[in-house]
Amino acid sequence: MRSGAYQVRVQDKVLEYQIVRSPRAKNVGVRIFPSEVRVVLPRGVPVRAAVDFMERVKGRVFRARERVLLQDERLKSLTDIAYVDGATFPVLGKPVTLHVIRERRTRARLTFEGRLVVRVDDSLSSSACEQQVRRKVEAWIKDLVYLEAQRLAAALGNRLGIVPSGIRVKAPRRQWGSCGSNRVINLNWRLGLFPRRVLWYVVVHEVAHLRYMNHSPAFWRLVKMLMPDFEVHREWLRFRGGGEG
Repeated sequence: MRSGAYQVRVQDKVLEYQIVRSPRAKNVGVRIFPSEVRVVLPRGVPVRAAVDFMERVKGRVFRARERVLLQDERLKSLTDIAYVDGATFPVLGKPVTLHVIRERRTRARLTFEGRLVVRVDDSLSSSACEQQVRRKVEAWIKDLVYLEAQRLAAALGNRLGIVPSGIRVKAPRRQWGSCGSNRVINLNWRLGLFPRRVLWYVVVHEVAHLRYMNHSPAFWRLVKMLMPDFEVHREWLRFRGGGEG
């Protein structure tokens, strides 16, 4: 439950934040998003505690907020695709050019012919055309991510004797990957826009969680055994925003 909008001054700038109550919170805490800053209050704790808390940590929160916004801009520059004829974007580290053909047809169709060709009905408006192209291109990238992850997870499974119960390619806002107690690995389809070994690192990370459902030293030793240069790809993701599961 939200308790309203507040603000705190940091030197000559104003930082706005929301106070949000959570029955699960045990202590006052801060969550920073590109769209807003939230101070989370446990049930029964007065609003004044959140105001006082923000006054104490405002400098750190402001700097963290600036980093989040910068990462968000970097991420958008990497993952925003123009779904129009002639657009070029990377797929697993290699540039792909999109060619949109408008012709008489009832259903959109995508083929890869050295370039990505999407054929759509020429009676569609420009916005409807772009939506159909978007759906086709994103579905194609999801399939690539799934197949790449499936092959790697199978190879790692043969090596470790542990395999996921499934792989899902989804569109979360921030996380690149996650692995739950159901042993299903979830991957962000936008990983297909990054270098192939960055995707591999996320798969390795989540497969390692099948043995260690934590980020303990043993977990990181396993990740390093499976991918000795993992830190390079981990830093690549950290620089661009988002998180690992």
